[in-house]
Amino acid sequence: MIVGITGRLVRWNVESSVAWIESGGLSYEIFIPAFAQAWITENNIGEELKLFTYYHVTERQPTPLLIGFSSFAEREFFRKMIDVPDFGPVKAVRALTFPINEIAQWIEAGDRQSLRQLPGVGERLSQTLIANLQGKLADEAKIYAQERVDVPNALITNQLVEDAIEALTTLQYSQRESERLVMSAVRSDTELNNLEELLVYILENQAPT
Repeated sequence: MIVGITGRLVRWNVESSVAWIESGGLSYEIFIPAFAQAWITENNIGEELKLFTYYHVTERQPTPLLIGFSSFAEREFFRKMIDVPDFGPVKAVRALTFPINEIAQWIEAGDRQSLRQLPGVGERLSQTLIANLQGKLADEAKIYAQERVDVPNALITNQLVEDAIEALTTLQYSQRESERLVMSAVRSDTELNNLEELLVYILENQAPT
């Protein structure tokens, strides 16, 4: 089984969510789940990437499917999701359009309405996801999707990131937008030593999407 690939990004098609990774003289076609598209889009063609992968092939689907993730945590979350009846790898690649921590929080909270935002997930499947996974995603619910990015500023801690996100949500930013703004700031070259400096930088320099 192929569990990871390190190689150059030679092609990325956002519409089909397919990346080509060249490694060891071979090029691999790797499907990228929707929640990881932003990560791979940040990388330029020719850059070297490390992907954690899930290899899927069955009698019903004999054509091999290779699915890539930016972190081991994402891969393990994906494996838990596809063990749910009627929620296989192909559906999961297209359906998981939100960060894994948000989806995990919805399942842990039994929030069927939020789960129905996922493409292909209706009332019945949202109930199935909750019935099969509630109580099993506590760790994933605490993960911020953008934590997979290496942060150059050693003074930025996970607690500071959490505090900044919480502060932005009190200013009426959505959870998702707050996470994006905070992680964009901490990836910058600016030295940010505390919560006040981090928030000032975000509010002065980061435009909401």
